Amino acid sequence: MQLQTLRIRRMFAVFACLSSTVAVAAGDEKPDAERIVGVWVLESSEKKNDLFEGDGVTTRLTFEGERLEFAVLKDGGKVLQIAGSYFLDDKQTPKLFDLTLTGDGGSNSVYALYEFQGDKLRIRVRDNNGPRPADFTSPAADCNTLTFRRDEVAKP
Repeated sequence: MQLQTLRIRRMFAVFACLSSTVAVAAGDEKPDAERIVGVWVLESSEKKNDLFEGDGVTTRLTFEGERLEFAVLKDGGKVLQIAGSYFLDDKQTPKLFDLTLTGDGGSNSVYALYEFQGDKLRIRVRDNNGPRPADFTSPAADCNTLTFRRDEVAKP
């Protein structure tokens, strides 16, 4: 009986250790507001756009605090640069991404979705400032999903 009790105690001790390890690992993931900070480079777009994806072109999104910069670079020089602000709502499903871009002609608000997939950031937008897309999977001719990868070398 004592041997069986000892085995049960050991099993619970191992289970407790594993449970706390899993809890620590799950708690290691940063909140989205922290994960998004940095420089992201466009890797792919559902819709081809030569301005964003032409030869020698790099499209970057840089997030710092509540500010963002959208930049298109051609052969290292900036062709287009737009500043703005953004808001993430990671409590919704799917997660909401609101951005306001500002420039010489005023400001423009865009209501999109976002998700992290490993080291990728996916953003789904509707063309021509249409309403926010419903999700990432529904087919919609007027929606585009942009996939960015983190640029570990660039500094915000």
